[in-house]
Amino acid sequence: MENSAQDQHGTNSVIVVRWSKKPGDDPAVRFVLLSIIGLILCLVSMIFMPILRNFGAIALFTVIFPAILTVPAISSQRSYLRGLTKRVNDTIVEVTGNRGDQLSVRHFRQLVRSGEQHALTVDGVPGLKLHVERAPILEKNAAGKWLVVMTAIPPESGTASFDRLLSAAISPR
Repeated sequence: MENSAQDQHGTNSVIVVRWSKKPGDDPAVRFVLLSIIGLILCLVSMIFMPILRNFGAIALFTVIFPAILTVPAISSQRSYLRGLTKRVNDTIVEVTGNRGDQLSVRHFRQLVRSGEQHALTVDGVPGLKLHVERAPILEKNAAGKWLVVMTAIPPESGTASFDRLLSAAISPR
C-alpha cells in the first residue's frame, strides 16, 4: 500500500506523515450536539422538578454541561496535533539539516486548513515543498485520511544544465 501511495504522488514526492480524522472529531460540533442533548435533558427535568424551572438551570445544562464534556476532547486534539507537528519537524530537520525550518503547531494547523505549500531549503538551495493534502476516500462515512507530503521541485533550468556545469568543472583544461 505504501508503494501505491508513493506512485500516486510521483517519484519526486515522499509522504512524511499520514493520519485519519474521524467525521465527529471536531470539538465545536461535539459542543453543539451536547448542548442540544443538555437542553432536551433540562426540559424533561423541568417537568418533574419545579426547582429547575429557571434560566440558571437552562444555562447549566446547555453551556456548562457540554463545556465540561468538550474540554477533554480539545486537550486530546491539541496533544495529538503537537505529536504530528513533532514528527513532521523531525523529518524536516533530518532532510534539511536546519532547525530554523521547523513548523510551529499554529503554522502546521494553518497548512492543514489551507493546503498551501511551505518552501524548504536544503543547504540554502530551494527545491523542497511541504504541504498537507487530503487523500481520496471511497466510502461515504469513512474517516478522512490526511497526508503530509514533501515534494522535490526540479530546478527551472533542468538537470541537463547542471550536468553540463558539473562536467565542465570536472573536465581537465
